[in-house]
Amino acid sequence: MSIDVSKIDVRFGGVIALQNVDLTLDRGEVLAVIGPNGSGKSTLFNAITGFVDIAAGAVAIDGENLASIPAARRISSGISRTFQTPRINATASVEDAVLCGFQPHARTGLWAGLLRPPSMRRSERDLRARRAKLLQELGLGNVAKQQMGELPMGIVRMVDIARAMAAEPKYLLLDEPAAGLSKAEQHVLVQQVRQLAARGVGVLLVEHNFGLVKRLANRVVVLDRGKVLLRGTAEEVSRQPEFVTAYLGTSTH
Repeated sequence: MSIDVSKIDVRFGGVIALQNVDLTLDRGEVLAVIGPNGSGKSTLFNAITGFVDIAAGAVAIDGENLASIPAARRISSGISRTFQTPRINATASVEDAVLCGFQPHARTGLWAGLLRPPSMRRSERDLRARRAKLLQELGLGNVAKQQMGELPMGIVRMVDIARAMAAEPKYLLLDEPAAGLSKAEQHVLVQQVRQLAARGVGVLLVEHNFGLVKRLANRVVVLDRGKVLLRGTAEEVSRQPEFVTAYLGTSTH
């Protein structure tokens, strides 16, 4: 059970954003993709989730090729994600934003919506209870009623993570989740990612905070200029001169 990215290329006109990139994310592991700005990290996420087309290669989830599945339907295949810049409705409350994440599990047809039978009311109560539990776990209970546009970016990122987790994915893709988070919020993030992995969720993490990567990732893939530069554990890749040059921008300590 895995996401398999097989030798994909992504091009934007004459620009090659990804070239011959492959990786495998297994259920229950945390795989970090790191590299300097412009190395193709977010493009890789977009290729997996269908937001950009691939020019060559393939992306599969649990053996199923995703080529014919549009981005809007890939969540039903078990993939959920956050974005480097969270996409929010500024006027929505935190609790409503997170409730949207449960949509794949809601069973509301036209007639059920009009008639509101007991089964639908029970489903709504269940979703609200699960939402409340998720908000508490991520330390968001005290801002549940606030509008998204009133919140600092660190809290907005945590709400975006909560919304992605609400879909109960098999694979969760987190794009720069720690950016703007306080130390306390980073600690909550680390604990939640570890719990997700322990429950069998595969987590693909793009993150500049290498200290956080070392705390979380089972394996690391280093991208540079759209190509895979290194693979290994965080400790292994951090000892390589290529990593120091590409990631830190210098060959000296």
